[in-house]
Amino acid sequence: MKRTLLVVVSAVMMLVVQLVSVEAQSKPKTLTANGAVKSVSADSLAITAGAKEMTFAIDSSTKFVGKGLSTKSGGAPMKVTDAVGAGDHVKVAYHDMSGKMHAATVTVTAKAAKP
Repeated sequence: MKRTLLVVVSAVMMLVVQLVSVEAQSKPKTLTANGAVKSVSADSLAITAGAKEMTFAIDSSTKFVGKGLSTKSGGAPMKVTDAVGAGDHVKVAYHDMSGKMHAATVTVTAKAAKP
C-alpha cells in the first residue's frame, strides 16, 4: 500500500513539474526600450533608441502611463495620439509576438519641449 502511494505521489509530482515548465516557456519575455518618439499613429509607435529605430504595435491592451494622463483621459480609453507625441521621451515595455514588437506599457518620462 505504501509503495503504491509513493508511486502515485511521484507521478503527480512529475506531472506538476512538467506543467510548470511548459507554462513558464509559453509566457513571452518582457523587454524594454527607452528613446524619443519619432512618430505615432493609432496602431503604431516608432521611437529612436540610440542609433536604432524601433516600431511597436499598439492596440487596446496597451497601457499609457505619465503625469496627468489619467486626468486627461477622465477614466475613458485614451487615444495613442493624445497620450504621446513626436519628441516625447518614453520607456516602452514590450513583447515579441509572432515576430512583431507589441507595446504592453508606454511610460512617458518627459514631454517634448514646446516651441
